[in-house]
Amino acid sequence: MSITVLQKPSDIQAAQSPIVFSVITSGSQAYTASEFQYTANLYIWNGTMNQSGSYLYQARKFPNPSGSGIFDFSKFINSTLTDLAATNPSNIKYYKAEFGFQYYTSSTNSYVTQSGGLTPVSCSTGGTMFKAYDGYGLFPEQINSSLSASSPYWPLMSDMATTDAQGGGLGTGVYANGVTQSVLITDTTNVSGSKGLSIWRGASDSKLPTQIVCFASYPFSNYNVSSSVNISNANTTSSTQVIHFPAAPGDSDWASVWGLSTASLSGYKFVVISGSAINPASVLAVSEYEVICEQYYTPVRVAYKNRYGQFDFINFYKRHNDTFNTDQRLYQPQIGTWESSTLSYNQFQTSQQRYIVDATQVLECNTNYLSDGYNELMKQLLVSDEIYWLFDQANSIVKPLTIKTNSLQFKTGVNNKLIQYTIAFDIGQPYKLLL
Repeated sequence: MSITVLQKPSDIQAAQSPIVFSVITSGSQAYTASEFQYTANLYIWNGTMNQSGSYLYQARKFPNPSGSGIFDFSKFINSTLTDLAATNPSNIKYYKAEFGFQYYTSSTNSYVTQSGGLTPVSCSTGGTMFKAYDGYGLFPEQINSSLSASSPYWPLMSDMATTDAQGGGLGTGVYANGVTQSVLITDTTNVSGSKGLSIWRGASDSKLPTQIVCFASYPFSNYNVSSSVNISNANTTSSTQVIHFPAAPGDSDWASVWGLSTASLSGYKFVVISGSAINPASVLAVSEYEVICEQYYTPVRVAYKNRYGQFDFINFYKRHNDTFNTDQRLYQPQIGTWESSTLSYNQFQTSQQRYIVDATQVLECNTNYLSDGYNELMKQLLVSDEIYWLFDQANSIVKPLTIKTNSLQFKTGVNNKLIQYTIAFDIGQPYKLLL
């Protein structure tokens, strides 16, 4: 008997969604043998691609009514993706699986296993390892849906911009949801060293990006490139699976990477292309930004981990409120001195004493007037498990947030004309330092 693979993941998968292998075997002992089970060894690692070490998990499955053994390894793999995106911006794990079977035979009073050892399963690019990122799929995407077939694809951000309404001629082939992000000239995308424009530098693929181009202003119908950076195809370690570029004028290395003067910057686009020629056929994705003037209210710039495990950013330009709440426990202390010959009490004593006092802070933010496309960003913000307030961008000081808003009625331009949202956050580092 031998193992046949019926289903396997794509080269790179979201670890919070199912990562499924399905195997089947045939032969006289396949299902009639006592205690027949499919077996699997799962390897998970990071670092050098071809150094997996020993397997971490073993799993067994009885055949289902169709005779298949279906394994979902997402929970195992996701449990290893515990690093914060702020500390590990390229949080990628390699994994591979080996499959076999076993059944009990009374003649030897032992289990019989597959002859010749377990069957390794290879990914489509020819190796024996797959890759998983700290993200999730969306309905109605199918099980093991390929990242390369999804939209958007490159870069790993949820705010893929436009079909180039500015007249650049890129056409409708560019992945789009109609979002143009706005930034201030002082804004950064630096969250503990992780830059905001994230590019997947993955395995060999027909859509593998080779170049990222920054256009300094609109329109770019003549493809007047301001600056471009080549993206290496090398894949030796998981730490370089995702690479990051400065995507806001306030990034310290903005000028050195893109050679753009912030003084004359009005609007810009990042265009991710394959090959060296910039033409509609080579464009894989677009991220579009515009620089706006200083606002009346002090903006709140929020970074959150999106569905690809990378950071997106939203600026809340309207009024924000910082509410300070306290929580206390009281007890009634003994008043007076009872040990002496007479009863007396100190004038500073109180009949209500605080013995546990803590504080929480709530940050309530209001967006500017948005386009419909921001609804997708808001969904990913609401379900994000890692959110930061870029409290002091000049000194790279951030405050962790947990989202307090758990319900949001989404608006559209047709129904509501103007779209504006109020989002509340709990500040994760309150006033008092308590461990």
